[in-house]
Amino acid sequence: MEATLTYMKFPTILLALMGALVLAGCDNPALISLEPAVTAQEALFDPALLGTWESGQGGDLVIFRHGDGNSYTLTYVGDDGSSRKFDALLFQAGQARLLDLSPHDPDDFQVPGHTLIRVWVTSGSLRWAYLDSAWLRQQAAQELPNRPRGKDKMALMAPSAALRGFLAKYAADDKAHGEIGELQRVK
Repeated sequence: MEATLTYMKFPTILLALMGALVLAGCDNPALISLEPAVTAQEALFDPALLGTWESGQGGDLVIFRHGDGNSYTLTYVGDDGSSRKFDALLFQAGQARLLDLSPHDPDDFQVPGHTLIRVWVTSGSLRWAYLDSAWLRQQAAQELPNRPRGKDKMALMAPSAALRGFLAKYAADDKAHGEIGELQRVK
């Protein structure tokens, strides 16, 4: 009986830790996944992402470096000098090109969540948006196992294959993402 109660409390504890620790730092997306959307073997590699990107003159920097295999190491440097490092995998979901972003240096007190970002790359600019709109969360609530993370946030508990199928269906819809940000290539 005790083991059953402990097991039943685990998702609640897990979500509390995740909410408190996973996304400390830069903007907190409203939708995260506990499972990756893609594996390193399935990921795509686009050299056009490599380099340094800036949000306006003297603004935040995003630095893409080639990681292992088809992965990227992404470093976010805020205009205040703070920095955060992520692992990123690029993949195609239907008509949308997406990044699966997760913390680079997880620790024992952190549940490494996966943030999904839609990207559009041209020669001099990188447009991006979190896949976390209220509309997308509503679709996810109906189709995928999930848990609320506060008032307007959700953690997806779906296995990777189910998550990819969901993203192939919805990610290209303009209603799936929030505000689009734009970065300019620095070098």
